[in-house]
Amino acid sequence: MQTIRLKGNETPVFLSKIILGTGAFGTSIPAEEAFRMLDRYLELGGSTLDTARVYGTWGPTGRAVSEETIGAWLRSRGSRSRVTLVTKGGHPPLSDMHRSRLSETEIRTDIEESLRTLGTDWVELFLLHRDEVSRPAEEIVDTLDRLVKEGKALAVGVSNWTAERIEEANRYARRAGKTPLAVSQIQWSFARTTPQRLGDTTLVCMNDEEYARYRRMRLPVMAYSSQAGGLFTKWLRGGEQALSEGMRHSYMDDENRRRLERLTCFCRETGCPPSAAVLAYITHNPLPGAALIGCSRLEQLEDSLTGCDRRFTPDELAILLAE
Repeated sequence: MQTIRLKGNETPVFLSKIILGTGAFGTSIPAEEAFRMLDRYLELGGSTLDTARVYGTWGPTGRAVSEETIGAWLRSRGSRSRVTLVTKGGHPPLSDMHRSRLSETEIRTDIEESLRTLGTDWVELFLLHRDEVSRPAEEIVDTLDRLVKEGKALAVGVSNWTAERIEEANRYARRAGKTPLAVSQIQWSFARTTPQRLGDTTLVCMNDEEYARYRRMRLPVMAYSSQAGGLFTKWLRGGEQALSEGMRHSYMDDENRRRLERLTCFCRETGCPPSAAVLAYITHNPLPGAALIGCSRLEQLEDSLTGCDRRFTPDELAILLAE
């Protein structure tokens, strides 16, 4: 599987172009099934696992069961050297998503707890889950720089930050000789939507302005919700009536209807299934992108990775990438 190299850090970090999201591991996906998915993902050429300190804490135990599941799998398989681990900290309390947790103490507590749970001394990439725009970017960069210098993370980045805020942070990092933010993780898919339509204004979604800034920065993007919950697969199979009320609210508009037409044409020309085609939109984009996938069944994982290294002609990609 193709990879993206993160820049700006002393030790090279490579992300698989398709990253396995593990947010449901230990809750809706039992450990045994999660182990099968992890094994199969590695067999199919993937190496990058995305988790977070908060994942699974909404379940009955209140524990970080996603990280627990990955830690148990790593111990049972002896696979640490084959895996790029990405975890996130600094998530607001689930009871109050607008209360920040980005003090140095809170960030440090999260990464140290993650390392203990995962059973490793470091992660390849540590991300902050949300921003706190009232907190100086310089303070946050200094905290992350210390974690890298202590060997707790090889590279750092952010999730749900605006590109403008990332530019501000990295200007300071360059000026002060600190570790820069190497990657951003935001909502990005072939389908267009907004934080308001998704019901969470703490999110950041890709739009034309964000995209232009990322192209200027040449900063890689990890795209979560990269398949929009299977929107186009369900839409093509059953029409708009096959979509849930929530999915229609989040995505149903004329822009995405036009995108459905383009996707249909691309799939017809290439024979690529919709689930893989929407990932190709990220992995073959002029903006360096890696697509996070969250699968509930092994079959979905295999379907999504069908032809993940396939090459498309310029004419085929023009259908998919035309904006």
